[in-house]
Amino acid sequence: MNLIIQTCVPSYRLNVYKYIIDKNKDVEIISGEEFYSSTIKSDKRTPNVLWVKNLFFLKRKFLFQQLPWKKIYNAKSIIIEFNLRNVSFILVFLIRLFSNREIFLWGHAWSRSGENSKSEYFRSFFKKHSSGFIAYTEKQKLELEKQFPEKVIYAANNSIYYKHEMCPIIEEKNNVTNFIYVGRLVKDKKIMFLIEAFKKAIKFLPLETKLIIVGSGDELENIKNFINKNQLKESVYLLGHISDKNQLKELYSKSIASVSPGYVGLSLTQSLGFGVPMIISKDEPHSPELEAAELEINSQYFKTDNLNSLKDTLIQFSKEKEKWLVKRNQISLDCKSKYSIEKMADPFLTIFNKYE
Repeated sequence: MNLIIQTCVPSYRLNVYKYIIDKNKDVEIISGEEFYSSTIKSDKRTPNVLWVKNLFFLKRKFLFQQLPWKKIYNAKSIIIEFNLRNVSFILVFLIRLFSNREIFLWGHAWSRSGENSKSEYFRSFFKKHSSGFIAYTEKQKLELEKQFPEKVIYAANNSIYYKHEMCPIIEEKNNVTNFIYVGRLVKDKKIMFLIEAFKKAIKFLPLETKLIIVGSGDELENIKNFINKNQLKESVYLLGHISDKNQLKELYSKSIASVSPGYVGLSLTQSLGFGVPMIISKDEPHSPELEAAELEINSQYFKTDNLNSLKDTLIQFSKEKEKWLVKRNQISLDCKSKYSIEKMADPFLTIFNKYE
């Protein structure tokens, strides 16, 4: 049996796990039910999962997982989430290392502080003594290959759709009037800031322009109160959490651009996969998906935390709508060539299939 060990398996990873297990039945996932942030939970539809208990401590900054140690020792190969906040990770790694058994790391090449951080000396021990590494981006893959030229290094760009699902709906230009945000409604994502900027922009936008907000989270009530207080119910629509890809594709098709007022995540590749460019806050601690953004090709930046900058960018996109509509097919094609389920699953299947 081959193992993938994760803190949790959220819904955005569901399809890639389904694809891997469909192609190789000798794969089992070991996972807990929640991430360090309790708003991120496992999707119980994920196949072939052995559920274990996650024991968080020190205000959920650290974790110990109750793992099946015999199974971990006997596994043919293990791919494990590379996170030193998980004490169990260190134990799994040492068991596999001292028994001379294969273990691959999957995660960020560097800590959030970068390759010169104090923690890198410790992290490099695990990278050096692992069987290989699956990085989140092509850029990180190249950096790791320079650091460890003797290692097998792969890139698995985070992806949520199959190639055939990533295509735009071509709408009449008169039907494309909105801006859209898709993601969690939490403070770090700065949805309130987006609504404030949209409010400032409204009088310069066509009357039919709406701001569509898709998602749920702790900030929902504050957002509702702000919308009601500022009489924005006719301009800002809260649609709640939507996971159905066809419904999302329809919403994107009627949007001039998506917006990331805080840090960028998977919604970037979702938007680009449907051919819709993204407006991005320039100086944020972005997730690895930012690598997909190409200035003026599929995205545009605004000055972080600057209401006027975001307001002006929304107005600019509205005025240049036809320019962006022409690009939709190419934006989608470029995205699906790098950010599909099939592409993401390749490293896992390459590692596991050699044992068939």
